[in-house]
Amino acid sequence: MDGVRVDGVRVRAAEPAEGTVVLAIAGEIDVAHADAVRRAAELRLGRGVRLVLDLSDLTYLGSHGIAVLADLDVAARARSGALVVVTGAENKAVLRPVALTAMDQVLRLAPTLDVALAS
Repeated sequence: MDGVRVDGVRVRAAEPAEGTVVLAIAGEIDVAHADAVRRAAELRLGRGVRLVLDLSDLTYLGSHGIAVLADLDVAARARSGALVVVTGAENKAVLRPVALTAMDQVLRLAPTLDVALAS
């Protein structure tokens, strides 16, 4: 994966298979970093692309981050693609806000990157 620090958030990108893009995001997705994450994801969200957001190294997911996930899910579907969110098997920084906002009923979630790539 190539890595870049975008406005205080570390974003690494890889294309493990044709039509699949993985963005591994580490740090926090809060009001200060949500737009940077959105921009990084939208750059890679082409027609028919399966975008896998690996949030397993995230330490904080705020309401602005939840909004980014919702928007990316809509954008992926509009482009005949898919969004898969890797939560990390026990990462409460991601699992808790996703469950509290009922986004676990909307988003396609995977506990690990391996599971996401196999789905």
